[in-house]
Amino acid sequence: MERIWKETLAPAYLHSIFGIYQGIWMPQMDRCWISNDGLQVTSRLLMTKWGKVEHAAITIPGTLTWTGENEISWSLKMAIKNELFGENRLAIEVFPKSKNLVDIMDVYHLWVFPKEFNLPFGIHPTHDEQGKWIKRGCPKNPSSLVENTKEIIQRPLTTSPSRSHGSLY
Repeated sequence: MERIWKETLAPAYLHSIFGIYQGIWMPQMDRCWISNDGLQVTSRLLMTKWGKVEHAAITIPGTLTWTGENEISWSLKMAIKNELFGENRLAIEVFPKSKNLVDIMDVYHLWVFPKEFNLPFGIHPTHDEQGKWIKRGCPKNPSSLVENTKEIIQRPLTTSPSRSHGSLY
């Protein structure tokens, strides 16, 4: 099924008319889209040191939880970015310092940059700027690395790592 987006009343307008949506940034979300497959994206435009950046929040309305059970895959976030903001725009998802973490419900945030913006590094080996590799040398205790590697290689492979980010050890 092809995803179809419809623009709807945004939280900023609902806040100004009805007083709903509290907090700092939610009343600033002045754009809102709902898809036919149950996704919602709200956004606000910010002026930053890097220029204009669009803060987009992705949710699945009616299923907001605080458990991570409504995790949205990387490929779906990429599709949403392309469909709503364009294939030629760079977006990032931030993993903040622990002291700045806001994790109260299953909402996923993208920061979408202008078309001409590029980071000074990237994933693609020939299309993105790579930066200069810094050779760090060998860790302080190479013998423990050998032992750890042997242990991992000799372990039978029975399951893939947990999606809940459980330990491999």
